[in-house]
Amino acid sequence: MPGRDEIVRSLTGAWQLFLDRPDAMRHFDVSVEGFWRSFRAILLILPAYLLVAISERVQILTDAFPDAGFGDGSFVVNKALTLVLDWITLPIVLALLARPLGVGRMYAAYIVARNWGAVLAIAPFGLIALLFLLGFLSGELANVISLAVLVVIVRFNYLIARRALGADIGLAAGLVIADFAISLAIVGAVDAIFGYRPPVP
Repeated sequence: MPGRDEIVRSLTGAWQLFLDRPDAMRHFDVSVEGFWRSFRAILLILPAYLLVAISERVQILTDAFPDAGFGDGSFVVNKALTLVLDWITLPIVLALLARPLGVGRMYAAYIVARNWGAVLAIAPFGLIALLFLLGFLSGELANVISLAVLVVIVRFNYLIARRALGADIGLAAGLVIADFAISLAIVGAVDAIFGYRPPVP
């Protein structure tokens, strides 16, 4: 786990990026050590991710006809595998494409900002899941709110690309689309392996 000071400083930077502040990147440690430590931010994502996973499990089990391939053990492995693959795939893909795209010099800074930004990005989904689990939101309303939040998060990811990479509009938008597409592909592939479908909004 990164130290408290680094967590506070990095999440402050992520929030400044969300607000589109031009000096937001100064809060991040973009050294080689800071780059690798930023991947530990996954530990801060786990509580909200767990809430989202539990709410998905509840919706699956309340379905009139749950998938035959669904089981608690396979569900846990599914969610763990999805999180890990989603966490590392874009950094690997972008590492291979950074030079051709002309962003090799800013690659590390972008990944650091993306990793810490993900902590903020998942927080509202965790809150929505918690409200659903406590009975304050129906499944349908929780899904609608989640879609609205997703739009905000897509904008956030765009701002991260713009500020961290110094990318133009086209490259930043393309990177956000690629990140989203990779995430969808990972979810679809892992679900197919385990033989069930998540609840549809």
